[in-house]
Amino acid sequence: MTKRILYALEDYPVISETYVETEIDYFLSQGIEIAAWCRRLDPTRPPWRIPVFEGPLKSIVRVWKPQAVHVHWFPIVPNVLVENVGVPITVRGHSFEFSPGVVRGYAFDQRISAVFLFPHLVDQVFHGTDSGCVLPLPCAFSEQLFYPDFKELKTVVRATAGLASKDVESFLDTAKLCPEAKFTLITSRPKEDGGYLANLLGRNDSMGSPVRILVDVPREEAARIVRGSEICLRSNNPTGHPFGMPISIAEAMGAAAIPVVRNHAAARSYVGDAGLYFDTVPEAVARIREILADAKFAGHLRALSIDRAKQYASGVVLPKIIEVWARVCGW
Repeated sequence: MTKRILYALEDYPVISETYVETEIDYFLSQGIEIAAWCRRLDPTRPPWRIPVFEGPLKSIVRVWKPQAVHVHWFPIVPNVLVENVGVPITVRGHSFEFSPGVVRGYAFDQRISAVFLFPHLVDQVFHGTDSGCVLPLPCAFSEQLFYPDFKELKTVVRATAGLASKDVESFLDTAKLCPEAKFTLITSRPKEDGGYLANLLGRNDSMGSPVRILVDVPREEAARIVRGSEICLRSNNPTGHPFGMPISIAEAMGAAAIPVVRNHAAARSYVGDAGLYFDTVPEAVARIREILADAKFAGHLRALSIDRAKQYASGVVLPKIIEVWARVCGW
């Protein structure tokens, strides 16, 4: 039997969406044919490695004949449900669009076979009660791209989309206060930039360029930079969307880059003892200096990071999605 899954996305490919790319890599490696339907296809995107469609979703399903539609991000789900596509629907939730009310609404919707959501967000909604079709599933990173490698000394990296909600400013501020380290920001230009990235570049220039900023770096090159870095500094906006499971943290741990993360209960559940935590920019600087000053301590954290990352490897996490597809698709 030919196994086919149609992704339903906002756009594809998006250089910062390594969640999607990691899934596609793994499912293709398992012999599953993958295509994507986009709600708002951008023809200026790079060449596609899978079939990409736009237009009426029901027509695409009828022609391409997938056994299921797999949706990323809750705002896309209504576009799929309204089409009455006639095949099972699964959903991968993230955090920027997370809403307890939306999750509860889909939990017992008979049109949806499964919703995969980060475990701490499942707990936040259901508190151990019946979660219907909502299943806890952590993030998954590519162990083929992110693995321990030679480290360039005193290097700090962050990989993130170029969005105001990502609190990238604190990365610049930390770099300014920690000139003994080399900071690299790997970011991307969103479709609807609104000038944020230009403002960020201007701010970095006005501060004396404490950060090397790389925009729209190919995925393989971004992975090489992360593998070569000693530390991954990851902040978030506490007043923004809920903390999810930023894949860049799992990627960093897989590459033996020590995570230094803004202090949050969900972050501690994610990273555990493999990283260090901060509440303020001066505290972030202090945590980085602790690592740089003590090679034995750094080696200990690096070993913990490698071990912690194992539970987030694509080969561990993503078979659980295939198990659901096998059940609902009759594979």
